[in-house]
Amino acid sequence: MFKRGSPLVASMLMVLWAACSGDQAASDEAAASPPATPRPEATIVPGETDPALASQGAVLFQSRGCIGCHTIGGGRLTGPDLQGVTERREPGWILAMIVNPDSMLKTDPEARKLFAEYMTPMLSVGVTREEARAIYEHLRQQSQ
Repeated sequence: MFKRGSPLVASMLMVLWAACSGDQAASDEAAASPPATPRPEATIVPGETDPALASQGAVLFQSRGCIGCHTIGGGRLTGPDLQGVTERREPGWILAMIVNPDSMLKTDPEARKLFAEYMTPMLSVGVTREEARAIYEHLRQQSQ
């Protein structure tokens, strides 16, 4: 159908080569260092927990389905046990995982490590920053 050395074959090969080659160095660099996920501002007050906020967080932890994948001191489920998470992670990181788990998985090395270990991404359940703060306070209270 096509003869070797024909201008059409040569043109098709050049187009294919150009489309596939791209700028590999720039592509590798972008994959190696994705942009950081903006983290919600943390208004975490050190010291005693806020019992009213922690109570609201306990309700949210159940109603938003967190309890389906996580325990607090009950061991591993689909996701990690969250006992002591407020001691292991920065408040901004925890709030970002609650509010923006999809972008955290794309940009945060620790979130990617968790995904590699549990093989299930954390679901985005539409938690607001204020609700995330309440859930954080619940996690903090449960870890005391």
